[in-house]
Amino acid sequence: MTSAARLLASLEHAGAAVRFGLVGDLGRIRREKRAKGWAYYIDFRPYGRVWSHRGIRLADEATSRRVLEQIRGKVADGRALEEVLAEYLPVQAKPNLVRTRLERWLEVRRRETAAGSLSPRYLTELERLAGAEGYFAFFDDFSIHEISYGTLEDFSLWLGDRGLSPKSRRNYLAAFQAFLKWLYRRGDIARMPEVPLPKADEHQPHILSIGAQDRVLAEIPEPERGVFLAMAHLGLRPGEARALQVADYHDGWLSVDKAVKGKSVGAPVRGTKSGKAKRLPASEALQRWLAAYVDPRDRLRQRPLFPNPRTGRMWAHKSLQRVWREAVEAASLPPISLYEGTKHSMATDAIRRGVSERHLQRFLGHASVESTRRYARLADNAMLEVLRPSEGDHRQATDKDSATEAEKSRDVAGGPSWIRTRDHPVMSRLL
Repeated sequence: MTSAARLLASLEHAGAAVRFGLVGDLGRIRREKRAKGWAYYIDFRPYGRVWSHRGIRLADEATSRRVLEQIRGKVADGRALEEVLAEYLPVQAKPNLVRTRLERWLEVRRRETAAGSLSPRYLTELERLAGAEGYFAFFDDFSIHEISYGTLEDFSLWLGDRGLSPKSRRNYLAAFQAFLKWLYRRGDIARMPEVPLPKADEHQPHILSIGAQDRVLAEIPEPERGVFLAMAHLGLRPGEARALQVADYHDGWLSVDKAVKGKSVGAPVRGTKSGKAKRLPASEALQRWLAAYVDPRDRLRQRPLFPNPRTGRMWAHKSLQRVWREAVEAASLPPISLYEGTKHSMATDAIRRGVSERHLQRFLGHASVESTRRYARLADNAMLEVLRPSEGDHRQATDKDSATEAEKSRDVAGGPSWIRTRDHPVMSRLL
């Protein structure tokens, strides 16, 4: 008789028709003499034995035969035998506990991270939530078959009792929802329970007018300014700008197809947040900076396009934040984050100038169902429309608009060159 281990190994590379034939040798119906009569079970050793169907004992050989055929069919469809057997164990059996399945889910996520398809930062957060002291410990005594809307609502209220904000509760429930979707797609649970995601106030990012943004950029020492020009003029995320290499710049265009997945210099470099590459035209100011500070011969040396001049290596995220914060203070402006002062501010100005949402979505690389439907391969001149006007044309517009911008800023936040995204209806939908 072929052992179960050898039989399962032969299934790995077999076609569907062959698999259905091979599983005919999987499992044996056996019985034991008990005080109250014969007890039936299905023997899959070394993987386990099935004595019941969700706690209901196998009463006779006919019932055992039906259960055996069900198990064989699921294995033939590609399911792992251990996972299939868990379905026939009592609900509270260890293989069915949320804690057991969370460990398996995290192992899959770790392999995805190693393969480059998942952010290490996201994995770290999942491991924190699923750890012994993490918030997912709420489910330690639950079976995956017991999770319902009511269970998840109780979890949400439990998080609230611990002082977590609606936004944090929503994020943690969304992470657990990803785990449940994984179980459902694998066929481990029969239905996907509704998840009561708390309503959280949407963050309203601050933005700078272009005039104020230019003042901040002017306060950054010129050798350090290049990476900030890329973020402010092209709307690049900090991780995207940090990951750029000299070979990514050619004839006035940047190829953006990767990002740093972490804040340290040694963080891994993977694909962009959306998983899509984009090719962007550099602004005039950025092109002049690149001509002055980048040696084209470094294209073959895998050198960073924007090295930190103090170290010669890739910028660390905290170093970018420090330089930006000091420049904002030097420009006598209220505090504003690096991301909001560059990417969000650039995008708001583009909308103000009448750039179509379709072009801007493509330019920024936003990942969503709605934006994906609008994506199309645009001509180079359409991509150029997203850039701010040339400096000669922009100077006249700046002089004309500066008084209006300052007046609007004072009305909104009590200071010059300071507005909020929510005051721009189109931008509030876009970002």
